[in-house]
Amino acid sequence: MEKTQHQFKETVKTQAYQYLRLLREFFNSYIFYVLETLLACAFVLFRQEVFGVIVFIGLLAVLLVVCEDVLPTTLPFLLVCTFSTNCYDSFDTFIGYAIYAPVVVVALIAHFVMYHKPYYFGESMYGICAVSIAILLGGIGNFGFLDYVYGGYYMLGLGIGMVVAYYFMKSQFSARREYDIRKRFAVIMTLMGMLCVAMIAIGRMREWFGFEYIIQGGRGFSPNNLATMLMFAMPFPLYLTKKSDWWAILTATIYAGICFTSSRGGLIFGSIEFVVCCAYWIYITEKKTQRILYCVFIAVALLLSIGGTIIDVIFDRFVDESMVGSSRWVMILESIDRFKGNPIFGSGILDDTLNYSSFKKKGTMSWYHMMIPQIIGSMGLVGVVAYAYQGFARFKMIFTKMSSWSLVLGISYLGILMMSQVNPGEFCPLPFELLTVLLFILQELRLEQDSLPLGRQAYQKQKSGYAPLI
Repeated sequence: MEKTQHQFKETVKTQAYQYLRLLREFFNSYIFYVLETLLACAFVLFRQEVFGVIVFIGLLAVLLVVCEDVLPTTLPFLLVCTFSTNCYDSFDTFIGYAIYAPVVVVALIAHFVMYHKPYYFGESMYGICAVSIAILLGGIGNFGFLDYVYGGYYMLGLGIGMVVAYYFMKSQFSARREYDIRKRFAVIMTLMGMLCVAMIAIGRMREWFGFEYIIQGGRGFSPNNLATMLMFAMPFPLYLTKKSDWWAILTATIYAGICFTSSRGGLIFGSIEFVVCCAYWIYITEKKTQRILYCVFIAVALLLSIGGTIIDVIFDRFVDESMVGSSRWVMILESIDRFKGNPIFGSGILDDTLNYSSFKKKGTMSWYHMMIPQIIGSMGLVGVVAYAYQGFARFKMIFTKMSSWSLVLGISYLGILMMSQVNPGEFCPLPFELLTVLLFILQELRLEQDSLPLGRQAYQKQKSGYAPLI
């Protein structure tokens, strides 16, 4: 009798595990990725972004508990960060849902407790630590306790918080896998880019047909935020051209989306990134003449289809606004003044006396909106040294044992680095800086596991020990 009960229990456990395994595979499948993206598009189309944020946060909590692999949480996180930009001025709306935050925190803790992986750090960690120190020391002595409390999201998020995030993400993304994470991640970034394109298309259609806007300002979407996300995503479809050249069309689509945002930074730096992407596509193939012709064809098609939009942006966003006398020029001068006042540590990122303070949204920081003035004015010489060291280390990683994958990650980083010169960019903890850190975690794994084969066969050969696989 006892033996029968024991066998029954084992059978139930085996079946339960099989169902769990199938559920996990579904959550990490391309089909589910597409369904998530379509759901996000639906929330945007029907103007239900706030409800969408709640749904996706709930989905993230479920995935954290159910899935041992952290990758299934990546796309929904990026999707919610993307379409929530339509809720940029909704601080008072979202603060009411803060009481549910402990549910997500518990799910997050449960994931790292149940699916614990060894913790270790790689080369990019040193740069993160250097920047963290510079941010914490920036403006030291200028702020009271409450200032640090109110600015905790940025102070901790860009400082110690990013160090902690690195440790946890590195441990989870280093786990052994039965699949090639490079292709899976490339698809994830591509789908995020497609959501951005869909949001721009929906916003433009509302504008053209005279519908009221979701966001005040006349576009129906957040131009700079979407342009930044698109620049993150732009090179990834090209990595998938190893399977089919048709993926290259999505890179061109992403660039077209950037142009339709009317973001000045997106237009300038997105164009540079698109040229780099074309050079990358030509570089990775043996059919160089064919690829050159494709790139010329794509460039001509884009100019014919969106040339008018580009001209409109130039006249509307450049010609009508001179640099001298603009708010950005004023902030450059402010940065120099802050550096003179404290050349060692700067005035701190919590400095709320900047010109931009009168324009910032509730719950956000007052920024210089330019990376170099931000570093010089907020962190002084300590910040200059820290960011220079981090930048050097990051580019060194990109070109060490250079491969098609390292270049894709590097071009994506180039996108956020360029956009950070005219926007907060890397000074926004979520999602921009966190995603940047993830790019270099993937670079580290590439270098650490460069000698290992990829895919199911390699996974089956590793029977013991902790051997990260990317």
